[in-house]
Amino acid sequence: MKIALMAFVFAGMATHVQAGLFDDDVARKQVADLAASVQTLQQQNTQRLEQLEASKSRILDLVRQLDAQKEEIAKLRGANEVLQFNLDEAVKRQKDLYIDLDARLRNIEQAKAEAKQEAKLSEQESFDAAVALVQSKKFKEASAAWSRFVADYPSTEKMAAAQYWMGMNYAFSKDYKSANIAFKNVVENAPDDEKAPDALLGLASVAATTGDKKSSRNYLINILERYPQSEAAAKAKKALAAPN
Repeated sequence: MKIALMAFVFAGMATHVQAGLFDDDVARKQVADLAASVQTLQQQNTQRLEQLEASKSRILDLVRQLDAQKEEIAKLRGANEVLQFNLDEAVKRQKDLYIDLDARLRNIEQAKAEAKQEAKLSEQESFDAAVALVQSKKFKEASAAWSRFVADYPSTEKMAAAQYWMGMNYAFSKDYKSANIAFKNVVENAPDDEKAPDALLGLASVAATTGDKKSSRNYLINILERYPQSEAAAKAKKALAAPN
């Protein structure tokens, strides 16, 4: 009985020992699993932290890039404003220069017009003065006046008239050769001038005065043929109708 009791006790103890050993293995396994889970979580957290750090770094880089771009845009905007200001100033200066140049040109043109007008008045005055000398029979002074007039105004529109009056002055002073030259200059060089028929009449008068009646008659007929409506033509008719 005693032996059986001891065997039962030992058997119970063995069972208890086996149960204790089994519980330790489970616990160790659970601890190991828990440690593994913790390690996995730590690794995941580490990866997340690394990812966050990387994202943070990228975000900071983007922020820096944006700041740099903003600064560059601000510089470009400032440069553009400076360029626009300079352009506006250049346009304004160009406009002012154009206005000033236009005003200068207008003044020059006005001065030229006034000078031309003064020249015309001076030319007319010189012409009238020379005619007055001829009409006053101051032939020497008139000759000098016409010489100055031709020299001072070589391109004058009054050249034919000047030549006619020079011819008249020569005829009055009995320089018939010079008179013929002056009258012929008018007839040959300015046949359409209003003084051309008068110059032909002057040639006819000189020819008659010098005894060349045939040439005088031819000049008178020429007047009637070429300038039938002129005052010289009326005088030519009377001269032709007059008895020889």
